[in-house]
Amino acid sequence: MTLPKWVALGACACLATAVSSAQQSFPLRSGEWEARISSVGSKDAPMVLRLCLNDELWQKALAQNPSCSVQQLTFSSRGATYSMDCPMAAFQMKGKVDVSFDGKEHMTARSSMDMTFNGSDTHLVSLLDYRYKGPTCSPNDVNMRQESPH
Repeated sequence: MTLPKWVALGACACLATAVSSAQQSFPLRSGEWEARISSVGSKDAPMVLRLCLNDELWQKALAQNPSCSVQQLTFSSRGATYSMDCPMAAFQMKGKVDVSFDGKEHMTARSSMDMTFNGSDTHLVSLLDYRYKGPTCSPNDVNMRQESPH
């Protein structure tokens, strides 16, 4: 899989966890989650990310990525849908994300994104499967890592 697709998949994973920034608290079990992200039609192995999700991180997720905006957010106890637009310098990405909650320890998401990279347009459909791993987050979780100074 090409680098832009992996970057897009990773961005979708992080943004899909933030579908309810207006929500006061994380609606599922707080702690460490594993996200398996695959691209429809790809034979590549899924990308696996560990994320820490709790009330604070749920609310901060979108604020930490000023490159992307969320519109048309609808939220219910069963899930959420929204459109996102990420006009980044290296590539542009725009599309829709549907998230479904399946109990307190599992959620899935499907994103359908149009991307432009180096003047080439592509469409990417990603499937994300989130599973709760435990109450304690690791400092190695994607959204818990300390940023290195530049």
